[in-house]
Amino acid sequence: MAELIWRLRAAPRAYGSDLWWVLLVGGLAALILGWAMTLSIQAACAFTLVLVIVALYQHDERWGLTGLLTLWLLAPFVRRILALMSGPIENDPLSLAPFLATAALAALALVRVHVPTRIRVILLLAAGGFAMGIPIGFASGPRAAIYSSIAYLAAVSAGVLGYSEGLSGRESTLRRVLMVGLPLIAAYAIAQRYLPLTKWDQTWLDVTDFNSIGTGKDDKVRVFGTLNSPGTLGALLALSLLCYLSIAHRRVLAIVGAVVLTVGLSLTFVRSAWWALVIAGFAHVVASRGQSARLVFGTFAVTVLASLALSPVSSAARDVVNRFETITKLGGDRSATDRQTSFSALLPESVSAPMGHGLGSAGESTKLSGDTELRFADNGYLSLMYQVGPLGFLLVVAALGAVLFAAWDGARARAPGQEWRLALFAMVVYLLVLLPSGDAFYGSSGVILWFIAGQVLAFQFRPKPPLP
Repeated sequence: MAELIWRLRAAPRAYGSDLWWVLLVGGLAALILGWAMTLSIQAACAFTLVLVIVALYQHDERWGLTGLLTLWLLAPFVRRILALMSGPIENDPLSLAPFLATAALAALALVRVHVPTRIRVILLLAAGGFAMGIPIGFASGPRAAIYSSIAYLAAVSAGVLGYSEGLSGRESTLRRVLMVGLPLIAAYAIAQRYLPLTKWDQTWLDVTDFNSIGTGKDDKVRVFGTLNSPGTLGALLALSLLCYLSIAHRRVLAIVGAVVLTVGLSLTFVRSAWWALVIAGFAHVVASRGQSARLVFGTFAVTVLASLALSPVSSAARDVVNRFETITKLGGDRSATDRQTSFSALLPESVSAPMGHGLGSAGESTKLSGDTELRFADNGYLSLMYQVGPLGFLLVVAALGAVLFAAWDGARARAPGQEWRLALFAMVVYLLVLLPSGDAFYGSSGVILWFIAGQVLAFQFRPKPPLP
């Protein structure tokens, strides 16, 4: 397999149409080898997927990035399929595959591309902030600390991938994947609401006992598509909608795609995704000097009016309207009160711990360490502070501030590609506003956040043409 990767890098054009046969044969060999070494189909698939994505990246950067982002979108779905074959397992190795693939591609990108010192400093600030929680995390729960370290640091390393592609001046792979892949996932999510759940989805709901999603037996399921939760799906669908603001042509296809995304987002019933999307839309209007006002505000108006008009005849539309009506009655909403109680109780404790409670003491990785006060990270900023302490928190926030400034600078610059840079700025704003309601530093949203950071930093620190 090492020889295969070397050949793909040394002479990519020589393979041409034979590339897929090479990957198929090599992938099957890797799958068999991985299974023979681990006797686990999940571990074998994880090994194979990482290896294939690395080979694709060596052959062509765009193919590798497309494979990586697609893996982030489909990995939970693959895990559900495999669970039918072998039964659900704890600590699924496939959950690590996207993180390992991201880190591997970032390492290859560092070899290919020189990253300016200023950009290295920004990314190292973020990485250093997360690393502040490693020592205490290892002392209290090594397995959870290792998993969290890989997750958060791999996400930050995606900034190198974003910078490498941004420097090339090619169309963003992130834009293409979100605009093409997410409508398909949204369509699958809509089917989850209105059609009987597939066996793999129903089995996953039964095993995980994810009560906030629904049972899927009474047409009340909150859709999750190929992802592992409505919150994750909602965040990605909203990011895809923001990408559609960069379309200048093919408006009919854009409208169809946006409608599918909007319906899918509505069926997740994630209020925070909508509020963050509204604020990001305003940010887009401000950065564009009002040029996108008609498109953004018109879209919001049509969405609201359509929901109100359909609510008397559609149970889904009625549920969406009812969900938004609870915003004015948050005192009686359990999720809102639980989030507020958690924040009030844990913020003083987080601030008073200079080095934090350690990586792995909050969020998904706590499954590896046992009980914790912050099992469900409903606030990404609180989760960060709780794990790494005030100093680590300030380092990460400082890096995000530099990214936000670079995104604003790029969005305002009248240069080729401004439409996409405006969308990138809106996406950064969206993720920063979303963080108080979920840990957007973790998983696919974290990788996208730092990938965007690399792209906007590539524009701000691009080489300036010499004066005549």
